[in-house]
Amino acid sequence: MSSAERKTMVLLVEDLVDSRELYAQYLTYAGFSVVTAINGHEAISLAQLLRPDIILMDIRLPGMDGLEATADLK
Repeated sequence: MSSAERKTMVLLVEDLVDSRELYAQYLTYAGFSVVTAINGHEAISLAQLLRPDIILMDIRLPGMDGLEATADLK
């Protein structure tokens, strides 16, 4: 797959299993490549490693919340 054909990668950060699966399924169906994380620490690691095009971050997360993780990513 060439870079022009590459799907937009979404990093989805959600700790609730049902919500995470529902959002991931919808985004995949809409044509996005989806990677998931369950907390702020994991989100930061994956964001640095994979460089997603977009990050959808829950605010209330265990350990490091979404606001702290977003601030660290900036």
